[in-house]
Amino acid sequence: MTPALILTRPALQAEAFAAEITARWVGPLRTILSPLLQIVPVPITVDLTQVKGVILTSAHGVAASRDAGLPRGLPAWCVGEKTAQLATGAGFDVIAGPGDATRLADKIISRRPDGPLVHLHGVHTRGGVSERLAAAGIGCIDVIGYDQIAQPLSDAAFDALQGDAPVILPLFSPRTATILAGQAPFAAPVHVVVMSTAVQNAAAAINLRSLSVAATSDAGAMIAATLKRLRVMAEQGL
Repeated sequence: MTPALILTRPALQAEAFAAEITARWVGPLRTILSPLLQIVPVPITVDLTQVKGVILTSAHGVAASRDAGLPRGLPAWCVGEKTAQLATGAGFDVIAGPGDATRLADKIISRRPDGPLVHLHGVHTRGGVSERLAAAGIGCIDVIGYDQIAQPLSDAAFDALQGDAPVILPLFSPRTATILAGQAPFAAPVHVVVMSTAVQNAAAAINLRSLSVAATSDAGAMIAATLKRLRVMAEQGL
């Protein structure tokens, strides 16, 4: 039976991830995009004319920075390479981070830039970036630039999860894992790949055939872990 790869990230990230997997995987695979979060812009009314830099912990923060009217050339501390690429395209002077918000905050603290900085993020966020910076004496303004609204599984994704063919599910955030768990139980043999132990904990309520944790908290490691799980499944005849 052809396995299904269900991608639950917002549409743009899901499409990019699917393209990476498709380019590297030669075996049979059915790809289903089923975003569990809808990204909705939130109007920014805070005066940010005095900020000395921006912190971007997602690609959606880059989009929000345009609505915020931040000037080109402003230093941008980016969570990882993908966000850094988008921020470069938006005209920022980019400093790429190590892949997760907590370690990005540590990097900022170690460099001790002039503040205030602004952290553009969603309604639901993790990592306590501004609090960590404030505790280190670096001024940081928290600004919500978008909301992440929960969505149900698509019909195609739900049908696959109730079928007989194996399903592989890369999960990038605890909130996405929680939303998915709320739509369980699933009848299909489900193989989950998670970005961190926090996501692993949130996925604990899902009935799983296997669970893999990416080596690091970034998209590249998730791609590698997903391909590794696909290879194992193929070798086992799943």
